[in-house]
Amino acid sequence: MSLIFNKREIYTSPKEAFKFSLKSVDDLKTDCLFVLDANVLLLPFTTDGKSVEEIKRIYTTLVNEDRLYIPSQAAREYLDNRSTKLTDLYKLISDKSSQNFKYVCPHPLLSGMDEYAELEQLEDNLKEALKSYRNKLQQTLMSVKNWGWNDPVSKMYHEVLDGRILDDDHIDVQIVEDDLKRRNDHKIPPGYKDGSKEANQAGDLLIWHEILYLAKQQNKDVIFVSGDAKSDWFHKSDKKAIYPRFELVDEFREETQGKTFHIMSLSQVLSIFEASDEVVSDVESSEEKAAIKDTPEAKQEKVIEGHDVTSQYSELLGTPNDHLLLQTSSTWKQKQGLDTDTYMVSELDSYGKIVAKYEIYDSTEMRPPFSREVTYRKFANKI
Repeated sequence: MSLIFNKREIYTSPKEAFKFSLKSVDDLKTDCLFVLDANVLLLPFTTDGKSVEEIKRIYTTLVNEDRLYIPSQAAREYLDNRSTKLTDLYKLISDKSSQNFKYVCPHPLLSGMDEYAELEQLEDNLKEALKSYRNKLQQTLMSVKNWGWNDPVSKMYHEVLDGRILDDDHIDVQIVEDDLKRRNDHKIPPGYKDGSKEANQAGDLLIWHEILYLAKQQNKDVIFVSGDAKSDWFHKSDKKAIYPRFELVDEFREETQGKTFHIMSLSQVLSIFEASDEVVSDVESSEEKAAIKDTPEAKQEKVIEGHDVTSQYSELLGTPNDHLLLQTSSTWKQKQGLDTDTYMVSELDSYGKIVAKYEIYDSTEMRPPFSREVTYRKFANKI
């Protein structure tokens, strides 16, 4: 469809839109409704226990004031993705159990040395410690497996959010489908950016219809709590979400007779309700990681598996403290009096993205004094 007149479709009452003044968050936070998106419901699975407790405290306050709601569509999307969060956690712990430690090989020439005897004792102690560590890992994995659907986050939601799911019986799917086509034709948010999806293309629009219906029914301003920073929800600067699309703000104003619509992240909501700096920082970190994972680049990144060799080679390679080094393959050869192990190693940043790859050569002379030399080559990210 032609876009020649699409602005008339988007801004149906420009006079009212021109003079509309948006209330600030501070002005409406004590009386408005808070609506939770699916990604916000999933976020606590990647935070710590202290953050979950603080989220529970604030949600409980809002529920007691009858100001917290979850769209049915957001609940469906949460239920559809919750298992991924739990399996990711299980894999994170499970992968630690496969880490190996290289011990010094026995050598007759060293057998009479006091230092070597002490080293052997330390190795024995280390083996016992690693055995206990792996046993605890297995116990932790079993506990996670036994959660079923009663993990700490789900239990908190059962306790606090029971009865807060909106009833969407008023939704006419044919009307929503027609509206989605109209928005796609005229590039009207939300939803038109999801046109390439194979499924759930109307997910954002269904949530939007539920928000509009709720606001009209209760005659209230709304803060939509979401980590979705797609460009059909936000105006952006340098890829950072700045504020909600004015088309959304104006449509909300028109549908609700002058009410205000804001979008905030969970960390921002925690901040305005005076959560501790530690909790806000923890949730912000989880939001940043989730945002990176949702980028097209991150989705195309292959999952990498290997042994953690960070402690062995981080100093040699000069990698940041929060980066991980994974050995993905190795070869061995003896040539010209050298015993050489060659390792392919990938460097992952704190978000799990590969930022560099290395080939490490660990060579030891086969005759006394058994000198050792470790060198490496660094490759571009794609090799």
